[in-house]
Amino acid sequence: MYTLNKNGTVYIINENYFYKTEPYYTIVQNEFEGIRTVPSSSAVLDAYIVPICLEKARMAGIPVCEWVVSYAYITLPAIVYGLNYFSTPSEHFVVKDFTSAKKAIKHVTNYGKYPFCYQKISDEAEVAVYTSIFGRTVDCSEEVETLAEKIYAVFNIPLVSLVLVRDLGGYRLSSLAPVMYSQLSEKERELMKSILDKRVSS
Repeated sequence: MYTLNKNGTVYIINENYFYKTEPYYTIVQNEFEGIRTVPSSSAVLDAYIVPICLEKARMAGIPVCEWVVSYAYITLPAIVYGLNYFSTPSEHFVVKDFTSAKKAIKHVTNYGKYPFCYQKISDEAEVAVYTSIFGRTVDCSEEVETLAEKIYAVFNIPLVSLVLVRDLGGYRLSSLAPVMYSQLSEKERELMKSILDKRVSS
């Protein structure tokens, strides 16, 4: 976990901000002590619960995937996410037939114990994952860059994966997910270092 103090604000930079992790409790402790902290505890909780994340983004004018919470029913093709305490948006499944859908649903629901979230997509849709670093991206289209900026303005999460669906209507947000440091490209590491250096020295 990396902590940056700048102009009275503490920035917490970490791979993930899940409930009961060191970054999460650091944020909560700071808020309890009246220290302005980015991201906020409410933002990270909202970000990792797919339906809440998408509704919050939709209210801010960000294009998002339509979602449904279900225990069994699904319309294909679709993206499937778990909604239980142990699930993570990093683990999503693109399913195009009922055999693969049944397998994915069993996995994310722990054999039907919990509900799941699915997003109906078109046959032509593509699912892509991008890394957002303080709302900036590397080697992405202008549309993805703009989306990353808008999403950062809503959630203020310094390091996060953007799971996007692209079809004839353009890009739509599917979920926000943690980023493993090991997954960062060399350019993304350079961007992170550049941003942090500027914030420290300015």
